[in-house]
Amino acid sequence: MLTELKAIHDQLRQAIAELGAVVTQAEMNDEALTAARLKLTRASRRRRSLIDSSIYPLLHGIPAAEAARLEELRLEAARLAAQSSDHIGRWTMRTITADWPGYQRASAAMRASMLKRIEREAAILYPLLDMKAKQEAA
Repeated sequence: MLTELKAIHDQLRQAIAELGAVVTQAEMNDEALTAARLKLTRASRRRRSLIDSSIYPLLHGIPAAEAARLEELRLEAARLAAQSSDHIGRWTMRTITADWPGYQRASAAMRASMLKRIEREAAILYPLLDMKAKQEAA
């Protein structure tokens, strides 16, 4: 599970970088932007599905302090999912075309938030998954 999560995190970082490369261009490229946003959305869905469907259920019975951190991570995920949904809803292709500089700023903020989230997940979930794997191997 840990290997799979790390791979998805790497895919997300790559998709975020690709979107960043498209968004930092002076002129909007509809085709490249659509492809980059779709790739990022799909990778994000895979991550959310893995964590919600496989990782969280696997981590039952962890120490109370770790369980509290895990619950904070879940609540944060819900807030960030709402922010992401709002961002996607606000920034349609029509609004992006009408305000490319505004989208560039909003996208930079959203990408930074996503990268911060990946690092937080890694800091909390990697050690827990490693601990769980060692317990199962023993």
